[in-house]
Amino acid sequence: MIKILIVDDMKPFLDLERTFLRRADCHIFTATTGLEALKVAQKVRPDLILLDIEMPEMDGVEAARIFAATPALNQIPVVVCSGSDRRDEVLAAGAREFVSKPVDEDRFLELVKRYVPLQLRKDVRKPLDVPCEFLCAGETTRCSLHDVSVSGVFIKNCGSMKIGEQLALRFTVPMEGGAKEIRTEGLVVRATHVGHGIGFTDLSEGARLFIQEFVER
Repeated sequence: MIKILIVDDMKPFLDLERTFLRRADCHIFTATTGLEALKVAQKVRPDLILLDIEMPEMDGVEAARIFAATPALNQIPVVVCSGSDRRDEVLAAGAREFVSKPVDEDRFLELVKRYVPLQLRKDVRKPLDVPCEFLCAGETTRCSLHDVSVSGVFIKNCGSMKIGEQLALRFTVPMEGGAKEIRTEGLVVRATHVGHGIGFTDLSEGARLFIQEFVER
C-alpha cells in the first residue's frame, strides 16, 4: 500500500490533507516538525512526503535539505505545501515541487497522483435537495444540499467559505416511512461559484450506513 507522510505543525492543515485522502487507498503518516518527519521517514520509508515550511525544531527547508542529502531517503519525492513564499529556497534545498496554500481537494489529489499511483474509491453520489444547517466559526447558517455520498456532501446557497474551514452539519436523508437526521462534522474541500464540497471528518458508522442505504437505493 502507498505510504504518504504529511508534515505540518498546524492541526487544521493536517486534518484537511487527511480529509482530501479519505477516499484513497493509502496509509497516512503524520509529523508536526521537520525533526519528527526525518524520524518517521527513516522508519516507514514513505512513497511521498508533503511538507510545510514554518515549523518548530526544524523547518521544512532544512528538512528538505537533509532528505536530499540522505542516501536512504533522497529518492522519496518531497512536495512543499506552504503559505510561505519561499519557493526558490525549498526547490534549491531538494524539494520536487512547491504549492501555495490553500489548495483544494481536486488540485491536491492531482498533485499527489503526479508522484504516486493513487487509487481513489468511487463513492456513489446521489442528488438530495433538502435543507441543511451548519455551524461555522460560531455562526449558524441555513442552506440546501445538492448531493450526498458516504464521504461528503455538496451544499449550495451557503455564502462564502474558505478551503479548510470546519463545519458542524445537520441534514436529513429519506428512509422508508420517514427521514433520518444526520449530524456530523466536516471540512470545506472544494469551493465553486455555486456552492461548496464538504468532506466528512466525524461521520458515525450508523450515519454512514443510513447514507449508504439512501445512495444505493
